Amino acid sequence: NWAAASANDWAKALGQILEKVVLSQAMLNSCRELRLFSGVEEFEPWLEHTTEMLQEWAVPDAEKRRCLIESLSGPALDVIRTLKLIDPGVSVKDCLEALDHTFGSVEGPEDSYCKFLNSRQQIGEKISAYIQRLERLLQRAVMRGAVTAEQMDRTRLAQIVRGAQYQNPILLHLQLRERWEHPPSYSQLIKEVREEEERQAASEFWEAQTLEPDGHSAGKCHNEENPSLVYGKLKISWERSGSCQRVRGRGPPRPAGVEDSPRNNRPAGIPAGLIGPRAEVMVKIEGAECKA
Repeated sequence: NWAAASANDWAKALGQILEKVVLSQAMLNSCRELRLFSGVEEFEPWLEHTTEMLQEWAVPDAEKRRCLIESLSGPALDVIRTLKLIDPGVSVKDCLEALDHTFGSVEGPEDSYCKFLNSRQQIGEKISAYIQRLERLLQRAVMRGAVTAEQMDRTRLAQIVRGAQYQNPILLHLQLRERWEHPPSYSQLIKEVREEEERQAASEFWEAQTLEPDGHSAGKCHNEENPSLVYGKLKISWERSGSCQRVRGRGPPRPAGVEDSPRNNRPAGIPAGLIGPRAEVMVKIEGAECKA
């Protein structure tokens, strides 16, 4: 028992060490993705990239601050060093705000908030791309003091509903207008939107595959159901797409009660009518029944 307990403790300790090593390596790789900034480079693109990267990392704020500091040099690093002298545990948000006040454009809270409110989804722009673009403007408004961090989720949702194209199917499906009291976070919202975009794209693809040359589609058909006809069209589109070659022997799902059409086994060159349908009868040969 003592040996088994000792082995379990050893395995647990080893697992914790490996977990720390993997996390450390992942953080090292993430830190390398941050762009360097010394104070002489263009600040706005660097701030957008850094803010987006730091927001995606699911690690403690102290690790994010360490990576941020490692990406700085020169006057930019001096700004953060001064902050750390005043508050050794200064947050990443305060670090970015100090850099923004030092190297960013001179823009008041009202101007940054107006840019956020005037942002609209462009024609042809995915709703996910609009949300990502809007998030950068919202973060700028927060840095300028126009919006508090506690108001971000509700403010973001209100502007998405206001700025998205009218009757956007993704907004309707996710019922974002009805989620005002409990707005999703940015990470949850962008995840739901991107998943819904992929689902709708797949649905449109299959509808296009079953579209008739005259524009007739199953989604807009008011005729009576005809499972045999639908299955035949799906089988043709499946074969044209090459799916039958990738998955040998498989085809589209067959509706209940639908069978393949009988094959025409008539040899080529023989006129129709000379060979009739195959006939089978039961006969007895040496006392045993069989088909002939």
